[in-house]
Amino acid sequence: MESIFDWVEPTEAGLFDISDGVDRLRDVMRIHRAGERPDLDGCVAAIVGVLDRRGSLDGAQTDRAAEWVRNKLYDLTVMDRWAPVVDLGNVAAGQTHEDSMAALDVVCQELNARGIIPIVIGGSQVLTIPMYKSYARQDRPINITVIDSAVDFGGDPQQVDGRNWLNQLILPEGGHLFDLNTLGHQRYLVDGDTLQLMAKMHFENVRLGNLRANLGAAEPLLRDADLVSFDLGAVRAADHPATPAARPNGLTGEEFCQLARYAGYSDRLSSVGFFEHDPSRDGDGRGGQLVAEAVWCFLEGVMHRMNDHPRGTTDDYLQYRVVMEDADHEVVFYKSPRSDRWWMDIPTPGAGNRQGRVLLVPCTLEEYQSAAEGQLPDRWWRTQQKLA
Repeated sequence: MESIFDWVEPTEAGLFDISDGVDRLRDVMRIHRAGERPDLDGCVAAIVGVLDRRGSLDGAQTDRAAEWVRNKLYDLTVMDRWAPVVDLGNVAAGQTHEDSMAALDVVCQELNARGIIPIVIGGSQVLTIPMYKSYARQDRPINITVIDSAVDFGGDPQQVDGRNWLNQLILPEGGHLFDLNTLGHQRYLVDGDTLQLMAKMHFENVRLGNLRANLGAAEPLLRDADLVSFDLGAVRAADHPATPAARPNGLTGEEFCQLARYAGYSDRLSSVGFFEHDPSRDGDGRGGQLVAEAVWCFLEGVMHRMNDHPRGTTDDYLQYRVVMEDADHEVVFYKSPRSDRWWMDIPTPGAGNRQGRVLLVPCTLEEYQSAAEGQLPDRWWRTQQKLA
């Protein structure tokens, strides 16, 4: 594979006065600047800007987002724990939108091969497509979680933009998509047919009111995702006005940042994107500041990862066995003694009555308590249906 630096341009984000004596991200990040290629060894994450606005709605200047956000991000202080992070620079706008997406695909592939998490900033949420395609060579089931005020599906499948990019993930056969969950949609922006289709595919769609009522319940969905895609239109206009999809209702800035931290804290997650920020609508810089703070919270989550997903053995985990009276099986729940996070096991096809392999799925304490009272969680049933 060609050098990853053949696919990106140096950032032009401004330098800052460092005489204040406080460690800022600008002081510790490895930044790709003209004539200076940073060392990628040991890096846990990489900022990747995209200078292509195609696919954005209403002419939004989302190609300017990465540099705008960097100028906010670099000035934030260093979190308590730190591991090397690189700012790789920007994927330039290609001659066609497909060229830009192909370049981002290659960059994400190489970063994931190195164990580095791409943090993509800028452009339309359509760019989630090449991020997803970058997993194709891994030949394994992929889980995606989307934070958005709408469910971007339907319309003309021949035209791909910010209104219907999910077509490219859901409609093709033979792909590796296993789970696709959406968080924060506003029901009056989503037609019932779309929600019915998602339900038939056993995907979980959490509307805004339910999400805000129990934000912590979203953590398992983010913990089980390989890729998380954030649309800034999910945030209410009072906290983020800089998007053509800005509306009076939505997530607060604090809630958006908490979801970003949950995503970073996930041991499984290996790429994330922040899309649809338009600096031309960000007169006071409030929106760019929120994106920078969300990226900071994501990085803080990465720095505090526990690496306690029970992949190999569950011997060190607290086990809680629930025998279902109306079924011929039991469900085993596992609790991590390090993070207090929960998982539940689901038999895979051919596993029989607790014979053979099981799939461990993140869950909550409340879902265990529900099972103990005789009611299996919806998440258990949805996953079993997808495995059948």
